[in-house]
Amino acid sequence: MRKICVVTNGRADYSHLKTLLEELKKRSDVQVTVVPTGMHLLSSYGHTIDDIVKDGFDIGYRVFMEVDGRVLSTMTKSTGLGIIEFSSYFENFRPDIVVVQGDRFEAFAATAAASMMNIHVAHVGGGEVTGTIDEHLRHAMTKLSHFHFPCDEDSKKRIIAMGERPEHVFNTGGPASDLLLRTPTCTFPELKKRLDPYVKKKEWLRDLDEDFFLVIHHPVTTEFEAVHAEIEGLLSGLKKFPNKVMLLWPNIDAGAEKIVKLLKDFERYEDSKVGILSHVPVEDFVNVMRHCRIMIGNSSSGVREACYFGTPVVNVGNRQEGRRISENVLSVAGTEAAVAGAIQKHLDKPRTYTPEYMYGGGDAGKQISDILATIELGSPQKRLVSDIKY
Repeated sequence: MRKICVVTNGRADYSHLKTLLEELKKRSDVQVTVVPTGMHLLSSYGHTIDDIVKDGFDIGYRVFMEVDGRVLSTMTKSTGLGIIEFSSYFENFRPDIVVVQGDRFEAFAATAAASMMNIHVAHVGGGEVTGTIDEHLRHAMTKLSHFHFPCDEDSKKRIIAMGERPEHVFNTGGPASDLLLRTPTCTFPELKKRLDPYVKKKEWLRDLDEDFFLVIHHPVTTEFEAVHAEIEGLLSGLKKFPNKVMLLWPNIDAGAEKIVKLLKDFERYEDSKVGILSHVPVEDFVNVMRHCRIMIGNSSSGVREACYFGTPVVNVGNRQEGRRISENVLSVAGTEAAVAGAIQKHLDKPRTYTPEYMYGGGDAGKQISDILATIELGSPQKRLVSDIKY
């Protein structure tokens, strides 16, 4: 029986892996285990490992690797600790394939450990172009991986251009699209009831209407010192509008502490207007994107997922620079005038745009599962494929 280990670091990448896990679990020829790490294990981020357990998946091991501090050196130290912890688990479980998603340092640590231990690595979501340190890690993970599952044709071409074997690069679309397309639409009153356990300010939730702004803004580690000015510009732009604001906690990258402080200050200043949530379950988050008036910030979900509902998006700063975007997205600098101007442009237009299925049509998890369960593994030795003659 083929043993497959799936690594996940938080709510965001779990949404990219959940349908794949479901499909793998259905198979009798595969033993699948989940290794949660990163934000999944932190109570301040909702201890989202509980969602994985509730979904019925087998937890193989918990990799505690986060060194507190939220600065560049602690991210680097966390990566080193992660390599040590993942190697210990891989030595004991001896998986045939390790599945990683995206470009975060936790996934990079798992990829490096597996590659150095001659374990085949399957990478979901490679080949994309963005404007942060994730760009470096994503492409490094591609070169350490054996099987590639990009989410669109452009990404597939980039992976092949990097010298990866074309027969091992599969444009399946992204598994996150499976979840988006299958999640039932709930009414707004139903959504508010579902959010109640995750909201501390009950009065704010009671008064929340469908004109609210959803804000998710993460650190940009290659612009570490600029994060303060960018988030200040975003929050100042929000002050110009009466709409209620739902703020979701940033990830744990370097610079997060500054963002968290500014978010808390903003909540205190705009008390009745703002609510902060540290965690929203994946299916509920899908409906939050459906119902919000505008999504604002630099989360990849604004670029890759909101298009499925035509939700208006203001993409702030350089974090998603280079990714494909649809007409629902306005990309602006992180200044008060730019953010406020983009918000007003969206408010002057219809509530939603035409939905676009840019990153998959809903069967990616099944496709990837079938390939992982049956593909010939062969030697883990990587070979550079190139038609250049030296």
